[in-house]
Amino acid sequence: MAKLRITDYLTELKTEAAGLRSVCEPGMLDRVAPSRPDTTVAGILLELARLYRWTVDALFAAPAEDRDVPQPPPVTAAGPAVLDAYDQSLAAVLDAVEARGPESPAWTWAPVEWRAEFWHRRVAVATGLARWDLQMAVGATAPVPVALAAETVTEAFEAFIPVGARRGAHPDANGLVQLFAQDADTTWFVRLREGRVALLDQPDARTELQARAAGSASDIALALWGRLPFGICDVVGDERLLQALRVE
Repeated sequence: MAKLRITDYLTELKTEAAGLRSVCEPGMLDRVAPSRPDTTVAGILLELARLYRWTVDALFAAPAEDRDVPQPPPVTAAGPAVLDAYDQSLAAVLDAVEARGPESPAWTWAPVEWRAEFWHRRVAVATGLARWDLQMAVGATAPVPVALAAETVTEAFEAFIPVGARRGAHPDANGLVQLFAQDADTTWFVRLREGRVALLDQPDARTELQARAAGSASDIALALWGRLPFGICDVVGDERLLQALRVE
């Protein structure tokens, strides 16, 4: 599996946050984004504000095996105060990401190395997805940038799927799946066995694929995260196996 890695998440975060903020006006806060029918524009902004605050806490807390860094309480605000809460939280997380380099030790909730890079990627990915969601609310979207989209896919397999953050249970899902981001020239091979998921560096050449999705890195990332159907990609084989990979 080739990996397209970002080394400067701060720049990605600033770019995606600027794109997100450019479409957020007080009059649209009550709109529902088609890609997130469970919440509103305001709800998405407050979710991000909470994530940003958690990131700041995690980046500056001394990591300890016996102590988690709890999520802060939900951010509550209404009307234009939602934008103020978001802007304040964004400013704080930008300062934190700049201050705590990617190699700095930091607690994480995922089975990955405890480094600040985890949180750098987490906020960049979450902001890129939210930017796409909020642009959908005004009827105009740009794809997730290629490198960030590839990271969005990799993060799902490295962090979210291992802790069970999947859409539904799929106990009967069995087979080998390939996701191919054509513009990133990046491939992910995934083995499903009795619903469990394993990311493979390279499958046995004798093993036959049961499903394959090929498309832009953005389309694959958005499908994996439930923003678009996998049908947006070029799909071959059992699409149910692709559905079994979708994350919350």
